[in-house]
Amino acid sequence: MSIFPRFYPVIRPSLISLTLLLLTGILIGWMMMSVEVPHTPVDAVAATVEVVPIQRHDTGIDFAVDGEVIPFRRIDLIAEVQGRVVYKSEKCRLGQYVYQDELLMRIDPVDYQLAVGQAETAVSQAKVNINENEVQKANVEKELTLARERLELSRRDFERNQTLVERGTIPQADLENVQSSFLATQEIIQRHENQFRVLETQEERLNVTLHREELALETAKLNLARTEVRAPIAGVITADSFEVNSFVQKGAYVAKILDTSQLEIQCSLLMRQIQWIWRQSEEGTGYVFAPTPVTIIYEMDGERWAWEGTLKTLDGGIMNPVTRMVPCRVRVDNPQAGRWAHGILSEASGPPMLFAGMYVQVIVHSKPDILLFRIPERALLPGNRIWTVVDGKLRQHSIRIAASTPEGVLFYAEAETIRPNDLVVVSPLASPTEGSPVQTAQHVVRSP
Repeated sequence: MSIFPRFYPVIRPSLISLTLLLLTGILIGWMMMSVEVPHTPVDAVAATVEVVPIQRHDTGIDFAVDGEVIPFRRIDLIAEVQGRVVYKSEKCRLGQYVYQDELLMRIDPVDYQLAVGQAETAVSQAKVNINENEVQKANVEKELTLARERLELSRRDFERNQTLVERGTIPQADLENVQSSFLATQEIIQRHENQFRVLETQEERLNVTLHREELALETAKLNLARTEVRAPIAGVITADSFEVNSFVQKGAYVAKILDTSQLEIQCSLLMRQIQWIWRQSEEGTGYVFAPTPVTIIYEMDGERWAWEGTLKTLDGGIMNPVTRMVPCRVRVDNPQAGRWAHGILSEASGPPMLFAGMYVQVIVHSKPDILLFRIPERALLPGNRIWTVVDGKLRQHSIRIAASTPEGVLFYAEAETIRPNDLVVVSPLASPTEGSPVQTAQHVVRSP
């Protein structure tokens, strides 16, 4: 027999009570939801923010790029005359340092000394020939002077005899004899004049010959001087290719010298960095920069050394198609004038030499003629945005960044709403909105 009929009177009152409780709870909840609770607006409470003043930046823009040290110039020594090597300096070997005008090698000079002697003899003979010609000219000139005097006497005698013939004092035959003597004197003068012109022409030819022989003498002396090969610059021998008693041909390579008095550094700059350098002064336009100082840093075993240099020119004037950067050249006038910059050593330990092939950091000290502002890095938000506080309210600005430096972020002063000493927010903001009221911290944090 089923047990439900026995307990049915007990279960029915329990279900009714449960239903009443549920309805009562629903009614109470509906009444509570319908009661209006006072709401305090969030905007009514002004958030406290930390601010710093925006600084005007007038000290230029320092930026760093990587560079490689390269030789300023490398000179190939070429034999300018041929012959047997009779002397080679001990300095003319790989890795040795030589000074300017130092003798490196000597080619046997005997043949060239003989050539100088022959050329000197030829010059002397040419001068003798010119002297002889001048003596002949002087003699002909004297004879010509005497002949002209005789011609004048003959002319007078002819005129006098002509008068006497007209008077009938002397016969016509005497006049013809005087006339014959007059014509003979004219012929002598003409012959002397022709001879004098020949001597003048011969003088020009002899002078040309003398000039040619003098040039031959200068060439012989120059070849004799070229038997001594001297260092054209001070530097390090990077290669040599001859020994004593070897025969060298004219034009043969004998050694290479690396100029260590100056060095250059290859580096690449972005176009905006190039623009900063262009805008330093009116001198820097196109492919020529206004001289811009740079600092070269080389780091080794935690030590840093520095050299001073100058950025002046582009390196070829062609932009790299891969990196989209412009190659430039930095000149280091004194590679040995390095200074200790940072580390655990003392300055007395001395800097290393600046060698070609070193990888260095180039810090360019540009001073563009543009207005820049500076803010702490923590004030910059994603998207190059900043918040400022004006009359107790937040204002948002979009800025164009110029560079990031240890002093802070530099940006162009393009927005008319931003002025020096405006307060920029440096503390985090939860949900900032334009025009939200804020209050600044009592202690204003100054920018670096």
